[in-house]
Amino acid sequence: MSIVKVNDIDMYYEIHGEGEPLVLIAGLGMDISMWGTAHEIYKKYKVIMFDNRGVGRTDKPEEPYSIELMADDTVGLMNKLGIKRAHIMGVSMGGCIAQTIAIKYPERVNGLMLHVTYPKSPHYDPQVAVMFEQLRAMVKQPGFLDNLGKYPPTVDSFIRQFDAILEFDCLKQLNKIRAPTIIINGKNDVSNPIKNGEELESGIKDSKLILVNGDHLVLGTNPELVVAPVLEFLKEVDAKSVGE
Repeated sequence: MSIVKVNDIDMYYEIHGEGEPLVLIAGLGMDISMWGTAHEIYKKYKVIMFDNRGVGRTDKPEEPYSIELMADDTVGLMNKLGIKRAHIMGVSMGGCIAQTIAIKYPERVNGLMLHVTYPKSPHYDPQVAVMFEQLRAMVKQPGFLDNLGKYPPTVDSFIRQFDAILEFDCLKQLNKIRAPTIIINGKNDVSNPIKNGEELESGIKDSKLILVNGDHLVLGTNPELVVAPVLEFLKEVDAKSVGE
């Protein structure tokens, strides 16, 4: 069990393997258990997994959260671990955090991997807005949060993360991202429509959108659809880095 002071919180993290650093950033309400055996899949890398503020064994301060604040937490953890640059992988809300890191701290990112994520809060889409409101109501039902990992958030900390997503919008800053980027979107993702992936690809210069047969939970239900393109992408980025 590893806990380190980052900014104003005690943050829980794990490191697996050796090699180039690969930072994994989880989605809304999820602790590191969402990654399963990712450290075995990406065994050629030093895999850093952690619980965002508000979930798992990381502190859950009673104050507003923001995507930028959680991006600062991630870079703060990298600083504590002595990691100057890393591949950054984010899922859903974690993808928002990853984008923010690439925009605010471009020198810290080697390759950027954005899974089922969006350049601004998807609640702007009327259909998705209805789903968001349903989720806000469901989170208060007894037992709902028990499905969000081994160490689920509290109702309040979940809503703080949720509200951070609602305020997120970096669409007009995507052109600041300089890292090579892969974007993976599920063809059947209702909560994050394909158009969001297309906006990311259009806004990020050196990026590629890959559509896979799945929904918003494709990383958990059909991980092989995500793993193969990610490994190929990492191989290409690492080869380019060696060439430079």
